[in-house]
Amino acid sequence: MKSFRARVTACIASLFALAFLSIPSAFAADIPSERDQDVMIRSTLASFNDANIANNYTVFMAKASRQLQAQVTPETLQTIFGSFREKQMFFDDIVTATRVSSEPTKIDEEGVLVLAGAFKTDEMKVTYRLRFVMNAKVWKLLGINVNTNT
Repeated sequence: MKSFRARVTACIASLFALAFLSIPSAFAADIPSERDQDVMIRSTLASFNDANIANNYTVFMAKASRQLQAQVTPETLQTIFGSFREKQMFFDDIVTATRVSSEPTKIDEEGVLVLAGAFKTDEMKVTYRLRFVMNAKVWKLLGINVNTNT
C-alpha cells in the first residue's frame, strides 16, 4: 500500500513539474527589436484609427489578446472611443510620421510589454501608451491609451 501511495505521489509531482515547465513564462520573453516595436505601434494605432473611422471594432478586437477580448466587447469600445469619432480625431498620418518614445521600453513585473511615446504630424500630436502580453508566442494588445492634441 505504501509503495502504491509513493508511486501516485511521484506521478502527481512529475505532472506538476511537467505542467510548470510547459507554461511559457512572460518574463522569459525578450523585448522586441526597435524595428518590431515600431511595426507593433504603427499597426496597432492604424488599426485603432480604422476602427474609429468605421465605428466598427470587430477586427481591432480580433487582433487583441485573449485577455482583452475577455474584458471588453467591440460594442463597449464603440462607447469608450466615441469622442474620437465625434471630434473626428483621425490620424492616418502616423503611418509615415516620426515616432518618439517617451519612456524606455520595458517588460513590467506582470510580464507586460509597455510601449509609450508620441507621433507629431502636421495636424496633431498623437501620444500613446500601449500594453502587450504574450499569447501563443506573439505579442498581443492588452491595453491602449491614446490622446490627440491639435
